[in-house]
Amino acid sequence: MITEYYRMALASIKGAKFRSFLTMFGIIIGVSSVVTIVGLGEGVKQQVATQVDAVSDSLVIIRPGKRAEAKAFSLDSLRSFVSSTGSLSEKDWRDTEKVEGVKSAVPIGIVSGIVSYEDDEYAGGNIIASTEALPSLLNQKVAFGEFFTKEDYSRNVVVIGTDVAEKLFKENVPIGKSLSIRGKRFVVQGVFEQQKSGTFAALNINNSIIIPYDAARQLGGTIQLMQVYIESESPENVEKVAEAVTATLKKNHAGQEDFTILQKDEALESTNEFFYQITLFIAGVAFISFIVGGIGIMNIMFATVSERTREIGIRKAIGATNAQILGQFIMESIVLSVVGGIIGVGFAFFANAIIRVTTDLQPVTTLRVVILVGGLSVLTGIVSGLLPAAKAASKDPITSLRTDA
Repeated sequence: MITEYYRMALASIKGAKFRSFLTMFGIIIGVSSVVTIVGLGEGVKQQVATQVDAVSDSLVIIRPGKRAEAKAFSLDSLRSFVSSTGSLSEKDWRDTEKVEGVKSAVPIGIVSGIVSYEDDEYAGGNIIASTEALPSLLNQKVAFGEFFTKEDYSRNVVVIGTDVAEKLFKENVPIGKSLSIRGKRFVVQGVFEQQKSGTFAALNINNSIIIPYDAARQLGGTIQLMQVYIESESPENVEKVAEAVTATLKKNHAGQEDFTILQKDEALESTNEFFYQITLFIAGVAFISFIVGGIGIMNIMFATVSERTREIGIRKAIGATNAQILGQFIMESIVLSVVGGIIGVGFAFFANAIIRVTTDLQPVTTLRVVILVGGLSVLTGIVSGLLPAAKAASKDPITSLRTDA
């Protein structure tokens, strides 16, 4: 019986293909948006987890501003990933170097200025003042040349990302060439490997120009510390070092904890929480799309029942029961929503493929998500088809046979 209902539903949909597609449009949008966004979020989470695992287990990050705790889905929960007001000073960096258990403290200072080479300028990245331990802490290799050492701190040398090399110098290996920062010449002595995605250290190496901290001070102006990377002497000592660094910085900040100390596990939790909140938001929007799609299916099913009143009368006259009429029209509604769901999943896979080709993001579509949206499609079909099917089943066969439609 179900197979027969299915065949009748397909025949009805094929008889009005364009109208059926418009009816399914809301379902298509809802399904494709859920699968695409959830897949994108899952892919980014996996990429971040991989990148976090790649950096040193002893790494602790200090950032200005206190991160609020996200307790529920709200604007505040999204703001929790943006630091509130606060700042880090050079004294903070120097004092953390003296904390017991700290192997090294690496500043990430922002230097204002335009980078230029001959007649070209590069304004798409950051000029970073740092020290020699930066590559090892981030597990970021130098593809060509070498990173600067302590002996280079007072020299005007620079290590650049791949994006800087390609856009400013128009080549991949501009070793030995000079660029200008605030009127001073810096010699390129290294080019980093391509950074596939951002780490929890929140530093885009690809568009960065890294110079020694001491050389940056000679440029004049202020150096704004964006972050300080702390490496403990051992991974087992990270928690203790984080507590000691917190106590030291609170003394420097008059007892105020207007900074954030982030460990690897906390970074993963923050990332997961962020994408959980975003997924909830997108799911809410998609749920509205399902409602709109369900209303569209309900409207078209009411119209279908009216158009096929005589057919219903004939079927009842030759022995079809109310339950059979009900099942026929509910099945038609389900087929509409399920086909819309299948098309939506197809669109989502197509969108994910485009994202993979055009960006460095790698969306991951799980079977669980596909099953979930499939279930929602079936549920939408049942709910939206119930009232029109009940109307069809309740029709009087004699009155229906008198209808000319």
